Amino acid sequence: MKRFLSYLIPALILITSVQITSAKDAKPTYDAIIIPGFPYSPGEKMNAIYRMRLAWAYELYQQGRTEHIILSGGAVHTPYVEAEIFAMYLMEMGVPADVLILERNAEHSMENVFYSMEIAEKYGLEKVAVATDMWQAGMIQMIGSIHGHDLSNVDFLPAKFSIVNRYWKSFEFDIDHQLAYRNEFTPLVERKDKDMRKLGTHGHLWKPSECVELSLASEIGAANN
Repeated sequence: MKRFLSYLIPALILITSVQITSAKDAKPTYDAIIIPGFPYSPGEKMNAIYRMRLAWAYELYQQGRTEHIILSGGAVHTPYVEAEIFAMYLMEMGVPADVLILERNAEHSMENVFYSMEIAEKYGLEKVAVATDMWQAGMIQMIGSIHGHDLSNVDFLPAKFSIVNRYWKSFEFDIDHQLAYRNEFTPLVERKDKDMRKLGTHGHLWKPSECVELSLASEIGAANN
């Protein structure tokens, strides 16, 4: 317990000390919000992180706060593309496929932001925010500050628990997860050693891409091998 608290307390101090740009009374609208993915394992009960990020994305779209949702995350720890899994849940809730933009390259939280902002910049989505749970929002900003990443071109919208709670059981339905499955898959821990994964976590493995393409949720399944 002492060891756990030794990690928890400093983490909470760091997170709460980070300046988080949140939605206030004016409730700004965005060209796009970025929703970072999370590993998917079929047959397991949906965890709190999944529920929170999906519910927050759905709420922001329903309230007209964003025109597009960039869902970010590849097949990182399991053979399921995280962005595609998130998209299937949101489409089942009624979000149109052409609203959902897929980013399939990110393997770390910082890369969720970097790759998604590349898409946004290339396709003229000027006002963008990262919409996720408060812990990840704080972590991304903290890492960005420590490692010299300029995040001034993106806002952060930490999920509000009172709103997320409305949809807590709304995503308890089946999706065709095999559409997001990749046959040729190797887990991140087998592809990169601990030091390389640490560099990725800190945002130092990302390099600007010259071939970022807009991919809509209607294309799910087309890339399966």
